[in-house]
Amino acid sequence: MKVAVLAVKSPADSMTRLTEVLLPSEREELARRLYYQALNILGAVSLLDERIVVSTDRAVLDAARLAGARILKEPNQLSHSHSAERGVEMALRLGAHTVLSAPIDVPLATSAEYEKLLDVSSLLSEPTLIIVPSCDGTGTNVLVRAPPDVIASGFGPGSFERHRNAGVAAGAEVRVMRPPGITLDVDTPQDLLTLGNQATSNNDILDYLERIDAFNRARRVRIGRDQASDTRHSPWTRS
Repeated sequence: MKVAVLAVKSPADSMTRLTEVLLPSEREELARRLYYQALNILGAVSLLDERIVVSTDRAVLDAARLAGARILKEPNQLSHSHSAERGVEMALRLGAHTVLSAPIDVPLATSAEYEKLLDVSSLLSEPTLIIVPSCDGTGTNVLVRAPPDVIASGFGPGSFERHRNAGVAAGAEVRVMRPPGITLDVDTPQDLLTLGNQATSNNDILDYLERIDAFNRARRVRIGRDQASDTRHSPWTRS
């Protein structure tokens, strides 16, 4: 059995690194749209048998239930890694032999990319670990683990190396893959600029970001930072 785990923060508390660009209501709306899209994309992955959504948010869990996913309600979210591990534990109880830990903040991800990750995983000799790094190469966007508990989740800054080292220590066959849609996560204003430059077709997320002028706002933030940096390093700046 192959199971996807989505650990989802309350949308009201999400996308906090975009505070320079988006209003609180816009960040919440963006997080909701990203979550719905991720839920639907994973639902279209034919190699998946189940989806598990782990969250404290009632609306998030209600949407998961309506979409046919299993839900795991947490009393509070200690960390993304903790929530992901609770999902892995549930997957093991269901009899899963492979778990795909997926993000929501990858607006260009496709079902075909997830299919490819699972397909490659099935061709490797267990124990196996597939890691999809974040766009800056230091974090982790996706883990595919077989068995599901071959390593523990350790998401966050520097997690790519942590996960890779843990996989090697566990004797797993470690494979690094970089599907472009899953690699490009949206955490920062710079990520928004990259998204706007790389997207070749529209979807609901891109339409929303265009409508609220997010790409131009991110560009203005970048210009402001560059100008501030130039001023600090100018030989004419008084100390």
